[in-house]
Amino acid sequence: MATITTEFCFALDGKGGGSKLDLEAVDVYKEKNLWIHIDYKDQENQEWLEEMGLDETVIENLLDEDTSPRYFQQDGGLLVVMRGVNTHKKDDVDDMIAIHMWIEKHRILTLSHRALPAVRQVSALIRKGEGPSSPTDCFLMLAESMTASIEKTTDQIDDEVDELEEEVIATYDHRSDKRLRSEIADLRHKIVGLRRYLVPQRNTIKVMKNIDHPLLNEDDRDRLRNIYMDLAKAVEDLDFARDHSTVTQEELDSKTNINISQTMYMMSIVMVIFTPLTFLTGLLGANIGGIPFGEDNNGFIFISLILIGIVIFQIAVFKKMRWF
Repeated sequence: MATITTEFCFALDGKGGGSKLDLEAVDVYKEKNLWIHIDYKDQENQEWLEEMGLDETVIENLLDEDTSPRYFQQDGGLLVVMRGVNTHKKDDVDDMIAIHMWIEKHRILTLSHRALPAVRQVSALIRKGEGPSSPTDCFLMLAESMTASIEKTTDQIDDEVDELEEEVIATYDHRSDKRLRSEIADLRHKIVGLRRYLVPQRNTIKVMKNIDHPLLNEDDRDRLRNIYMDLAKAVEDLDFARDHSTVTQEELDSKTNINISQTMYMMSIVMVIFTPLTFLTGLLGANIGGIPFGEDNNGFIFISLILIGIVIFQIAVFKKMRWF
């Protein structure tokens, strides 16, 4: 039999509270509202799920590691796969944690491999007597908790994009170019990773809010509509952040190109100034007879004055031409 952490096995009392159960006691409470949470990668889970009388198709989907958000109905129950933000590591928010849920009239079975904050939050509410009153309510509370975390994450991403844009516009320095590019690339990677699961999750809830199913009453559909609107806004915010980061990247590229152009421009001016000087000094340094000032003790001073005069003349010409 699968091992179930006791804090994730509850008999709901219908008033927001619940009592912990051991796995062996589950069969005794068949008429109670149960919430059972297990690890879907546990090798013993398939046998235990079969013992619970679940359909083979349901078991296959509950244990499936291809966890793109989706749902389907079967035998009076609902199977829903959703993804929640990984809040354990700030840099891995795009590595969304999967949760598989099978909802029946008197039972909700949830499976995940890694700790999901929404599961912890809802189980904590049950201990306080403020949790779900039914399996369907449990599913909706989990979905609402995950969606709230998603909204918080998208808001943080929006703030990060704004901060990067301000830094690029106001305080850009070529020494910070590499860091800024790395931060923008990381941010865009997060956006792509989140959007990969949020779009199908939004579409799943969009369909579910309109289905006619005995497990869902009108109040439940209203809650699903609110979840859908929040997810739709989160996807829109991610789309905006993606476009915003693209504009920021373009601004950074523009400033980098301007910086390179200015450097190349100054190098070109230096080359133009020193090219005639190099030609003249090279010519005077030729090892042949007849070189001017070759025998004059003041030759070096005369040549230096001539070179300085050429530089002054060039600078005057460049300024008149507005080259700098």
